[in-house]
Amino acid sequence: MVVIGAKGEPFKVPIVKNVEIESENKICLGDMLLIEEADYNLLGRDLMVALGINLIIRNSQITVSIYKLTCEDEDKINPKVWHTGKEAGKLAMEPISIEIEKPEDPIRIRQYPIPLEGRRGLKPIIEDLIKEGILEPFYTPHNVRTILQQKAEKWLTDARLLKYEAILLHAPELELRTTQASNPAGFLFGEASSEPIHNCIDLVELQTKIREDLEDEELEEGEKWFVDGSARVIEGKRKSGYAIIDGKTGGVIKSGPLGTSWSAQACELYAVLQALKGLKGKIGTIFTDSKYAFGVVHTFGKIWEERGLVNTRGKGLIHEDLIRQILKAVREPKAIAVVYVKSHQAGLQFRIRGNNLADQEARKAALLTLDTLESKTENFGEGSPHPTEKEIEDFKKMGGNLIDGKWKLTDGRELIPKAYARIILKRLHAQTHWGTQALAEQFLKFFGCKGIFELAKQEVQSCLVCQKINKSKVKHNALGGRPLAYRPFGRIQVDFTELPKIGRYRYLLVIVDQLTHWVEAFPSPRATAQTVARRLLEEVIPRYGIPDSIDSDQGTHFTSKVIKSLAEALGIRWEYHTPWHPQSSGQVERMNQTLKAQLSKLMLETRMTWIKCFPLALLNIRTQPHSGSGLSPFEMLYGMPYEHGMPVGHPRVEDCQIQSYIVVINKNLQELRKRGLVAQSTPLGFAIHKIQPGDRVLIRAWKEAPLSSHWEGPFLVLLTTDIAVRTAEKGWTHSSRVKKVEQHSSSLQ
Repeated sequence: MVVIGAKGEPFKVPIVKNVEIESENKICLGDMLLIEEADYNLLGRDLMVALGINLIIRNSQITVSIYKLTCEDEDKINPKVWHTGKEAGKLAMEPISIEIEKPEDPIRIRQYPIPLEGRRGLKPIIEDLIKEGILEPFYTPHNVRTILQQKAEKWLTDARLLKYEAILLHAPELELRTTQASNPAGFLFGEASSEPIHNCIDLVELQTKIREDLEDEELEEGEKWFVDGSARVIEGKRKSGYAIIDGKTGGVIKSGPLGTSWSAQACELYAVLQALKGLKGKIGTIFTDSKYAFGVVHTFGKIWEERGLVNTRGKGLIHEDLIRQILKAVREPKAIAVVYVKSHQAGLQFRIRGNNLADQEARKAALLTLDTLESKTENFGEGSPHPTEKEIEDFKKMGGNLIDGKWKLTDGRELIPKAYARIILKRLHAQTHWGTQALAEQFLKFFGCKGIFELAKQEVQSCLVCQKINKSKVKHNALGGRPLAYRPFGRIQVDFTELPKIGRYRYLLVIVDQLTHWVEAFPSPRATAQTVARRLLEEVIPRYGIPDSIDSDQGTHFTSKVIKSLAEALGIRWEYHTPWHPQSSGQVERMNQTLKAQLSKLMLETRMTWIKCFPLALLNIRTQPHSGSGLSPFEMLYGMPYEHGMPVGHPRVEDCQIQSYIVVINKNLQELRKRGLVAQSTPLGFAIHKIQPGDRVLIRAWKEAPLSSHWEGPFLVLLTTDIAVRTAEKGWTHSSRVKKVEQHSSSLQ
């Protein structure tokens, strides 16, 4: 059979017929071509692009090359590079010139996460190629053997270096040889220049070093400082601290405790930061046993700085603020070297002894708390304010005595002004983030001060971290209610509630007045629109007049044509509540619960059905004082309290007495209904918050993840309405999800 290949030249190949081809679920017969030798690709361009493979046969063995270019990719390269069968294609692409603009302000583009294939790198691909035996010998001008013979730079971790060594050593097909042959690629550039174009080691140092003279080996001159950080959990509480030791004298240069939320890495970074600040304008060497801090100074810090201090996933670094300060401080010394030393080594060598001293001092510093404030006011400085005359009078009233220039109580505690107390509370709260009670009690163990609980409360409320995390009692703003009712039965709510069937009665039509909370209820065999219309026309309207509006849910017994025609004929505005939102019918829903509770109690006590107990239940509810106004619905409607006992006597019926009685009742009704007006829910036309533009607020997060802040912010308020605030970051937000940032001045006054 004659076949035309990718080159367009015909050649003969034999055909093997009736070849059995077996797949996962079926077996079929087909004819196949027998090709023993073909030095070029057997597939044409379309098949190459569609299948993504090249087929070459040598010595009766097929070689498959796989690639991932699409047809669009190949067209973008240059269509002429493909063999057309007539003439050889030529790569005639015009050069592309790219110029980068230099804006006045630098542009920072967010780093998007690298895909999984990118994070894995070439390792799985190389391993697959080695396994399949596809890799072929190649030559390189670099001495690859040194990877197996010497360690890489210190910023390359031992674990990662061990992984690379294992890949090279456990590949039986891989063999490293040295050849004397010249690299043919060198002839493409003509005669070699006297100096190399670049030096790989210099380029690596340029891309990883923050400053050119930054060294990783000890300098001969200058200071020799050892730094260390410590973070341990003792008795369920984390103790963190740092220390800087002078290697020449063994003395402590600087040390102190850190907050309970500081990790070991953060303590190490802080120690390096303080040492760099102490060597500003000087020459010195810093020794650290933290590879993380060492890497930040020598390698990772420079790379992160170029990325905008984000990791490979595009998120901010954990210790972003400390790293930013270190990158700035490392440029301040005249000459600096940061050297890595192994930790917890035994010996008397200079590095081992200095590192162990720093470790011991950091552990001691971590144990320091307010208990060590024996220096008390000595740390405040000479310029600290003195007690005012009013504070001295308070000291005397508290039983204080002036001893050696200090006011002290009889138990030895020192009385200090509020300015000093604020400094101590601020320092203690920054370390512990304790609450008001704990701060005040810890303070009173060593000092005395009038109004210490109020000062501690102000300190806790002004802490932004505590405001975000603490589940403090936030005063919930009253949500918008219905329009106010100004007369009895001017606005009412209706609803059906279901009860156990007694005889022919199963449902209860409940009607509640918004102003007085007076309840009317009617047993009914069915919940229908006819029942609602009949009860309104026969019972409610003749007694109390035509209501201005009626609220109800969207049940069929309230939305039928009968109800709509009745409301239209009488001029009643019938309003329907939001579906699946029972809070809209809150008044009548609460009345349903109250009715059922009263009926249950009466039935349990009297052993009668709810139909028999129903009138007495209505009486108890109508004469019960309401929690909002303190008045019963009976008193709100009739102007006098309900007399549960027998009357003593009857007044004489005269015209003057009747007239004065009516005047008194009318006056009482006006006063009582004013109280009922105040007790109603605030309608939407009133402001339900006190936040103003220019205030700073926290906004509650929609999802409260474990060990994370419940509030986001702070944000600056730009605009406000009666029920919402607007910020630049979050837009409009309902006031129920907003908390104003409390700011108390803690400056010396």
